[in-house]
Amino acid sequence: MVNVFQQILLNVILLVFPLIFNLFYYTYSNNIDKNSSKTFLDFSLLSSLYLLITYNELSNSVLLLFNIPLIFAYIKKRSYIGIIISIILIFIYYQLNINIFVFIIEYLIYFIIHLLVYKQKDSLFLMLFLIIKSIFSIFVYYFYDLNVNIIDNILMLVVFIIITYLIIYMYNKGEDIIKLHMSVKQLKQDEQIRESLFKITHEIKNPIAVCKSYLDMFDINNKDHIKYIKILKEENEKILLLLQDFLAMNKIKIQKKILDINMLLEDVINQLSPLLKDKNIQFDYNISLDEVFIEGDYNRLNQVLINMIKNAIEALENTKQPRIGLNYEIKENKFIIDITDNGCGIKEEEIEKIKEPFYTTKKNGTGLGVSLSCEIILAHSGNIEYFSKENNGTKVVITLPIYKLLD
Repeated sequence: MVNVFQQILLNVILLVFPLIFNLFYYTYSNNIDKNSSKTFLDFSLLSSLYLLITYNELSNSVLLLFNIPLIFAYIKKRSYIGIIISIILIFIYYQLNINIFVFIIEYLIYFIIHLLVYKQKDSLFLMLFLIIKSIFSIFVYYFYDLNVNIIDNILMLVVFIIITYLIIYMYNKGEDIIKLHMSVKQLKQDEQIRESLFKITHEIKNPIAVCKSYLDMFDINNKDHIKYIKILKEENEKILLLLQDFLAMNKIKIQKKILDINMLLEDVINQLSPLLKDKNIQFDYNISLDEVFIEGDYNRLNQVLINMIKNAIEALENTKQPRIGLNYEIKENKFIIDITDNGCGIKEEEIEKIKEPFYTTKKNGTGLGVSLSCEIILAHSGNIEYFSKENNGTKVVITLPIYKLLD
């Protein structure tokens, strides 16, 4: 019994270690390179499977645990890596001298279920996977007489189910903590930017006030007032220097690369889901398995989408049953993203000014968020449009050109 427990514990460690390492990497990849985070998850899953295969004999007591990396792959929407892991598992099971078509059918069923419930909750796929795995496991051990009695088989299934739920639960909790931390960190950065802007505004306001005072006193017929001109020039130079520093600090740099827009949307959803959940906001979204490529700056577009959704969150502050929607459509070689909310809405006269720099209706707003987002989208040859009515929600439409691949 002790040996069995030690063997299970060892396998859990072998499974979990690469996944924990992936969480550490994910913490930093949010600030470094979001594109590589998915690839690193693939590497972690393959590493888990490799460690299990390397440090185990192909015994019936541990083979069930080999399926956990596959479950992770499908839950995390990594279809291609799921197929690779399935092929590896089929080959491993084939070593037991069982008809290979039994396992081909089994793992084909998992893939089909993954496609069918792709947009559903992860718990649905996990439940269906465990049910089917239990049925196939009992079927294989019963019909092929693998020297395992039914009681031992059921116990192994129970242990497998418990370990699977525990590992996935702990990993998801770890992801939620990291995402919440990143959201809080982003909010703090926004607060720091806001404070910096207020300081700059205050610094500009002072020399302007001095100029106004001297201009009010200035009398062209009074020779003694000529000395005011020198003071006005000095104060004007202060303003110009402050503006030059501000522009240099905030100059937008766009570094375009070919990227999958659906992967970008998925990253934005994953990053903001914990914050939306914490605020009890219903979040409805629609993303696809299909790859749609655009030419753009991943981090800048991520910045725009997060800013738009955060604006929607603020508009829902006093709304009952708050809801945000994120959908897209492809029309005439354009990728059109819709972000909707059922919040306080925007007055008609405010919509006309909302894209102007420093215009804001928020108590502590800077008026630069929407203006900066519009500038970023414009640099991508795109457009942002607002549709809203007071007390009737807001719809933001972001249009981006699709990248045309050469034949």
